[in-house]
Amino acid sequence: MVSKRLVHTANNSEPTSRKGYDDKSTPQRLSRLIDNINLKIIEELVKNPGTSSSSLSTKLEIPLSSLQRRRARIEKYILNKSYQINLRSISGKVGEVVINVEKGKSREVAKQILKRFKGNVMSVSTRINAEHNVAAHIMYNDTAELHALLENIKSMPFVSHLQWSEIVEVIGDNSHAVMSAFFVRSKPKFPV
Repeated sequence: MVSKRLVHTANNSEPTSRKGYDDKSTPQRLSRLIDNINLKIIEELVKNPGTSSSSLSTKLEIPLSSLQRRRARIEKYILNKSYQINLRSISGKVGEVVINVEKGKSREVAKQILKRFKGNVMSVSTRINAEHNVAAHIMYNDTAELHALLENIKSMPFVSHLQWSEIVEVIGDNSHAVMSAFFVRSKPKFPV
């Protein structure tokens, strides 16, 4: 079983224009989307991504048409829909490999890992850390497959060493509370 999830993304692409948010003519920011009503909508969507607009409208006491407009903007600019593996329902294992890459080549190595290991690597990111600067979210069946994957990554140019960890159990998820607190606390600026 796969559970539907919403995740916050920092999107670096800039759409050309949006109704009410023309990036060419005004310096307006998408942070205007972060009002109290939208914070409540975001919190509910992160808690339960599959919730319908009509049930949200009823719960938050917002007219359905207003809620649908707000939800569409939130889902377009702030939240990203994705799926997350339900670890209890699969026989495979999920983990993370953190890699130290030398000579400023972390972006290049991250792209190569994503390209070369499509059967195992779900996502790759670059990091700022005292020791490791690339992380790969991986899925594998057994220790032999994990060993082969790790040895192949170790042999890549500019990789000096790596560590891995397996996700054993997800204890809980505070995403909705963290996101609400983040938006209230920092009023983030989104590029228009």
